Amino acid sequence: MEADFRADIVAKEETFKNHKDEVDHVTSRVNRHRKDINEMSVDMRLVLKRLDRLEKKVWEQKDTIEALEGIIENQQTWMTRIRSCHCNEGANDS
Repeated sequence: MEADFRADIVAKEETFKNHKDEVDHVTSRVNRHRKDINEMSVDMRLVLKRLDRLEKKVWEQKDTIEALEGIIENQQTWMTRIRSCHCNEGANDS
């Protein structure tokens, strides 16, 4: 009876050890995944910062393009006026 009791205890200790080894293995994998996720989070934050900077540059370039378009329109208006004046002067000369 005592031998059966001891054998039962040894079997339960072995089962416990196997379960503990499995838990340790899973815990190790979870920790590795956590580390990977943390690294990815850092990478994503860096990517988002880069995207923010690029978006800001795009808006700045858009503003510059709009300003240049305004300057071109203004120059075209002046060129039209100048041509108009020259044409009127030529008509007046004849």
